[in-house]
This record gives sequence, C-alpha cells and structure tokens, in this order.
Amino acid sequence: MAEERKGWTEMAKKKLTFDEIMELAELYGVKDNVLFVTASQRYAGQLEMIESIQEDLRDRGMVITKLNTNGDEVPVANPLVSQLPKYNDTANKTLGVMLDIIAKLGTAAPAGDKLGEFLNE
Repeated sequence: MAEERKGWTEMAKKKLTFDEIMELAELYGVKDNVLFVTASQRYAGQLEMIESIQEDLRDRGMVITKLNTNGDEVPVANPLVSQLPKYNDTANKTLGVMLDIIAKLGTAAPAGDKLGEFLNE
C-alpha cells in the first residue's frame, strides 16, 4: 500500500491541469464513473479551499495579531500557514486517485495516448 501511495504522489507532482485530466477521463470512458465523479468533486473542492487559503494569506499576511490573556496584541503566525501544505497534500493524493481510476478502470485509448505518455515520463 505504501508503494502504491508513493506512485500517487509521483504522478501528482507532474504538471496536468484539471481540464486535461477531465479530457483524459472522457477519452478513457470513465468521466461518468461514480468513483471518478466523486474524486473529481473532492478535488475541485480541495482546489477551491487551497485558493481560499492563499487569498486569505495574501490579504491578511503571514503574521497576524492575537490578544493574549492580558489583553495585549501579540504577533503570531497566521494559522492558515500550517494548513496550506495539508490541503495541498490531500489534493495531490486525490489527483493520484483520479489518475489511478483512469488508468485502471478506463478502456484502451488510441495509440499515442496522453495518459500513457504522462505515466511514462
């Protein structure tokens, strides 16, 4: 199982856009597969959350102020700084699941297919 997860992260590190993955899913006939649909919905939600965190970090900054027990303002790291890598990791794993679904449940694609090229890079 650990080796399988390593494969997910290796695939997820390669550059593919969400639209390209959806095109691959359609090409391989899994775009309407319930597992793929669920994974793609989760991935879209994770991307939305990542964008929201990044926007908040741009707006509020990496350091925010917090009131201590004495009522004094104290600078602290924005708590979202630690959340961003967690969401990125989860999104990468979900992306890996989507690619696994395409590769394992999809029908054969024509010669010179994008997924074969992507997986062999």
